[in-house]
Amino acid sequence: MQLRAIALLITMLTAAITCAQSDSVAFTVDDRMNDGVYLSYGDFRRNHAISREQIVFSADPENLNFVEKALQQEKFSYISNGIKYTVDPKSVWGFFQNNTFYVNFNGEFYRVPQFGSVSYFVATVLVRTAGFYDPRFGASMMPTYTRETREFIMDFYDGALTELSMERFEKLLSRDKAIYDEFMALGRRKRKEELYRYIRKYNAAHPVYFVR
Repeated sequence: MQLRAIALLITMLTAAITCAQSDSVAFTVDDRMNDGVYLSYGDFRRNHAISREQIVFSADPENLNFVEKALQQEKFSYISNGIKYTVDPKSVWGFFQNNTFYVNFNGEFYRVPQFGSVSYFVATVLVRTAGFYDPRFGASMMPTYTRETREFIMDFYDGALTELSMERFEKLLSRDKAIYDEFMALGRRKRKEELYRYIRKYNAAHPVYFVR
């Protein structure tokens, strides 16, 4: 009876894995993605992109930067099922161009040099400097704003864009116990030096899966 129950459990697990694989498509670092625009994270996860051919733009569609240039316009237009749609480019979630992914962060598109289960990119953020009271003039000085470059990571499976920190990276890495334990065995300073290599190592071991 016990052996029969174990056999049934194995059969059910195998069926579940097979079903999950049939409902998704793997993407590895050796694969190429077609140029296309994703209006939302949901479209991205399903790899449901607006293709070059659907984009309404006067520039030469054979231009290597055609998609990017189309999104630099005041309005972005495309054709779907014979109907023309127009949206604000700043609302577009991201796009692929020349096999490189670009993600929208605070209304600007940034190149993602390391794309995978854990993606890495650099973006510019607006930083507020608090004002202060100046006794010479008897008034408070207004706060100022500066633009700074920061590092970010993106979790492919929820689309969350967060500033890169060791704590956040370790949490994502912990999904693979072997790689996580290997990384954590390094000294604190060595972990900082090896962080980018472990992003690549994790992505090589865990190709992303687009939902069908």
